[in-house]
Amino acid sequence: MPNFIFDNAKISAISTVVPKRELSLLDDKKLYNGDKKRINRVINSSGFLKRRVADKDVMTSDLCFQAAQDLIENLKIDKSEIDALLFISYTPDYLMPATSYVLHKRLNLGQNCVVMDIPQACSGFVIGLCQASMLLNSGCKKVLLLAGDSFSKFSDMFNDNTAPVFGDAGSAALVEYDQNAPKSYFNIQSDGNGYDSLICYRGGFKNHPRKEDFYENGEYKYDSKMDGGRIFEFTMNNISPSIQNLLTFAQKNKEDMNYFVFHQANKFIIENIARQLEIDMSKAPVETISKYGNQCGASIPCAISDALRAEVSNKNNNILISGFGVGLSWANAIISLNKIYCSGIKEYKETGND
Repeated sequence: MPNFIFDNAKISAISTVVPKRELSLLDDKKLYNGDKKRINRVINSSGFLKRRVADKDVMTSDLCFQAAQDLIENLKIDKSEIDALLFISYTPDYLMPATSYVLHKRLNLGQNCVVMDIPQACSGFVIGLCQASMLLNSGCKKVLLLAGDSFSKFSDMFNDNTAPVFGDAGSAALVEYDQNAPKSYFNIQSDGNGYDSLICYRGGFKNHPRKEDFYENGEYKYDSKMDGGRIFEFTMNNISPSIQNLLTFAQKNKEDMNYFVFHQANKFIIENIARQLEIDMSKAPVETISKYGNQCGASIPCAISDALRAEVSNKNNNILISGFGVGLSWANAIISLNKIYCSGIKEYKETGND
């Protein structure tokens, strides 16, 4: 598998933003036909309880924009020093142009700035961090990494009993060039054979919109599907071995890691990966799941902001992060977070003049 090692790249700050609207599985009358016993069994096994859902006119870019603003204001960043902006998401504003250009304008960044969209979800933050590290080792000094998703936009996915696990969120991370930064390590893998494990069949050019592709209320039928069993089997077969591979490549032991922050897929999956790796659950936070749901590409920075804010703000922590899902793709990294700015979880604020 491709392994990468980087010098000179450090994460200086992480900010996360979630919508105000909170939904609970207990209040969803359509879920399992309101069968409370069945719903409670799902909550106990999966860890899901509440999630945040964006209003129809609030996009992933809006959530990431406010997260980026928070970093810029609190760190007093000179915008002219931002050399690159990466937007990692499966829920962009438009098919064309890339949403990174929209955010470039909204953030009022300079023309000497590389911008790009990277269409990834569950493994997106790790893949984006790898790309940011490449840019920092190729001449950039500051990279703004924005990762988020609003899967609630796929309205028809919520006809599926598995759908109410998704929560909307946006994040921003400042990744900087630093000659004294500890080495970071990455590995990334892909399996296109499972591309249809989580898929929206409509919305692209292959299946362009037709009149019959809309519900009576005007919402579009994305024809979204998720094969939960297939994704679970994929995670159980691939994630633990890839993490072991990365530890070996980095010449690290599990004991060298203060925390393991996994994509917040669900509690059952994280517990099983931790069991395979023989790590204590005290090192693998899962509490974000019950409060905010599966936040796709934003779930790793959100878990850090929610569960580890005090830790990463006040001392050095060696953390292994692992994202896995849509694609199928999986990516791991060993990073150091040393007294960074960490926002905690912030709520989206309607401004009307962004």
